[in-house]
Amino acid sequence: MTQRTLSDGEALFRIQEASNELYQVVSGKIKCNIYSQDGTEVVIGTLLSGETFGEQGLIDELPRATNTYSVGDSVVNVLSKRHFFRLNHKHPEINTQLLIMFSHRMRVAFEVNTDNLTLPLHQRLARCIYRIVLNQSSKMAQNNELEITISHADLARMVGVSRQSVSKELKQMEREKLICIQYGKIVINNMDALSKAYHDAN
Repeated sequence: MTQRTLSDGEALFRIQEASNELYQVVSGKIKCNIYSQDGTEVVIGTLLSGETFGEQGLIDELPRATNTYSVGDSVVNVLSKRHFFRLNHKHPEINTQLLIMFSHRMRVAFEVNTDNLTLPLHQRLARCIYRIVLNQSSKMAQNNELEITISHADLARMVGVSRQSVSKELKQMEREKLICIQYGKIVINNMDALSKAYHDAN
């Protein structure tokens, strides 16, 4: 792998571009998004340190399905398509791990879609925050605190409502002492309650 440094807002790849590389986040954050026909941004997810992405396009040889942008300054490891297949040929067990990863991502995508179709906003938002917390668990273990760095606008795009609606629900969660809202981040006061909201909706 080689390393590539991205500045805030810089695109790593855009939708419909050729898939020639896979990536691993070294530091910073990478946001994946698409835009609706009316220009509304839809946030697919945010990738953090240690996460790998972009391998699907190498396997199915189809163009990129999303845009990816750096949130703040970021550093990513880059593996070319040629080196990926050389590595895959040398270590065929990689295929098993890829299948497990793809299966997990499909389950999460199905859950999110089901949530958006069937649950009220307060449950969707609690489950969205819960997933983000779990996704960042290794980072949080090092910092010994439960917090996520995300804007109300990005949360709104992830659950498919307006920023104002998300801010209203977050204020209610704060009154219930589940969370504490700080500038640019959310501190989790009661992970057990978030976990209950997540599992009760199943």
